[in-house]
Amino acid sequence: MGRSPRHPAAGRAEAVSMQRWREALALACRLGVGGVFVWAGAAKSLGRQDTILAVDAYRMLPRGLVTPVATALPWIEIAVGVFLLSGLFLRFAGVGSALLTLGFVVALAQAKARGLPIDCGCFGGGGPGDGVGWFDILRDLPVLFAGLFVAWRPGKWLQLDRLLAPEPTEVLTESVIEGGPA
Repeated sequence: MGRSPRHPAAGRAEAVSMQRWREALALACRLGVGGVFVWAGAAKSLGRQDTILAVDAYRMLPRGLVTPVATALPWIEIAVGVFLLSGLFLRFAGVGSALLTLGFVVALAQAKARGLPIDCGCFGGGGPGDGVGWFDILRDLPVLFAGLFVAWRPGKWLQLDRLLAPEPTEVLTESVIEGGPA
């Protein structure tokens, strides 16, 4: 015998349940990555000289760019983190966090490959150390994927973007409900 036909409401309930899971995942990714970026940026901003030493220790940039990059990096991390936490410019912030994290993964991998005896400097500190480990590299991969997920599916929960610029369907629905012009 064949399967019994499903009730249409069951399909809608599954779709709603799946949508809730996606929203929860998007929110968890946003808050997790946002928190990591604010924490890392704040730690680096409090130790400017250590951040300069950390950026220089990777031996990837010309000397003239080390100080400007080390000065700007913490504030860029904090800004991306605040955007993610607040729900502003989420696709932009998701792409920004993914690109920054990809840059960090590349820097860590090249330091590991070259055997540089440095400290990661990911959350402040930096300069000489025991060297970059596989854990340092692998730890960044979930952050990279979470940032990409936020860029792809930013979700709608606790998002300031929705307050500042609601989706056209939301404006239409609200105006129809209130009886105003569509």
